[in-house]
Amino acid sequence: MIALPVWLLLSPANYFDAGESICPSKVFFGKECPGCGMTRATQHMIHFDFNEAWNFNKLSFFILPVLGFLYARIFYKFLKRVT
Repeated sequence: MIALPVWLLLSPANYFDAGESICPSKVFFGKECPGCGMTRATQHMIHFDFNEAWNFNKLSFFILPVLGFLYARIFYKFLKRVT
């Protein structure tokens, strides 16, 4: 549970920028879905590159805090159960 956030923090902000899209909507229909660019946007947000995050996906400014809260809650419950 700790390895993923540490890996994302240690990898560069543009780590996911290159490469082909794996979004089924983009691959099969050639149209972007509301989630397209979310991984790249959240990676840039983690590195405080908010302009680039906004360019990739504007929803990331809502999704990342919600995911962070849910992750923290699950981690807290895990720690509580272990101790």
